Amino acid sequence: MATNLAAIDLSASQGAAVLGLLERAQVPPVPAFYRLLYDYVSGVRGLFASRIEDIIGEGGNVGERLYAEFIAPYETGETAERAVARITARLQALDSMIVQTASTAKMQTATLRGASAHLSGPKIDRALLRDWIERLETTNRAMRRANAALELELRSATAELEETQRELLKSRDELARDPLTGLANRAGLDVQLSRALLAHGESGRPLWCAAVDIDHFKSLNDRYGHPVGDEVLRIVARAMLASVRSGDTVGRLGGDEFLVVLPNADATVATEIGERIRSAIGDADLRGVLGAGVLGGITASIGLAACREGDSIGRLVARADRALYEAKGQGRNRVMAEAA
Repeated sequence: MATNLAAIDLSASQGAAVLGLLERAQVPPVPAFYRLLYDYVSGVRGLFASRIEDIIGEGGNVGERLYAEFIAPYETGETAERAVARITARLQALDSMIVQTASTAKMQTATLRGASAHLSGPKIDRALLRDWIERLETTNRAMRRANAALELELRSATAELEETQRELLKSRDELARDPLTGLANRAGLDVQLSRALLAHGESGRPLWCAAVDIDHFKSLNDRYGHPVGDEVLRIVARAMLASVRSGDTVGRLGGDEFLVVLPNADATVATEIGERIRSAIGDADLRGVLGAGVLGGITASIGLAACREGDSIGRLVARADRALYEAKGQGRNRVMAEAA
């Protein structure tokens, strides 16, 4: 049974609205689903919003479909688990070293007190004085060794913690990338679009978005198989990356759908980049994938849209999509900008 999105009470707290949505969609209120739908209700996940709305609106096995599309691809605990294990082991080693150093310091303090008591007496025994000196030398050597070992361990721990931090940052970056093409995925695009929209609002500089779709990709996939289709997607990704500027972001929304974020680009620049992308994809050499006898290649249709005042991610991308479908409707293999 389809869920009535209009029934969501956003006048209540967002938390209550999320719980109501979970109940209506018959999705278990586990943390992963709660976080996803909380972002959806609060309008954070612009790129995710329309797809989430489609899945919820269609009803059926909503929980499984949300998990497969929005949670499972970005779910990884391996790096974090390794980091926790490494830090725990290092803390245990440091704790042991600190205990050892404290024990040595306590022994040295006791030795110093004993020596002080003996030397403050009315008569000093030379043999006993020699014995105290030897004891102090022994405890001092032990103290120096313990301090040196602790200092070494602290340096090693600092280096290991820095390496762990780098691993975690790398892992976070990988979660924002499409594993097949290396481009930004939905999560990565959402971050970049959010930043671009914020910069656009603050500076007033133009922002354009390009929706790119490979023409007849399904037919190619059906004819040659998914491994060939995957290689074609990689070729297209490389062609797109070679066609954009250094500050642009190229991402894959899924399937053969791509999105390009074009900050600080006016209509002329956006159209030029769109034509470069279209041309580069059309010129891509598919002989290595489809064989030396392949005739023709692949083409792509591209829709362009400019950010308007008060735009959300969803509205901007939706207009680029409409321009893309217009390009397909007019014969494909062309760039179309939205009507002013």
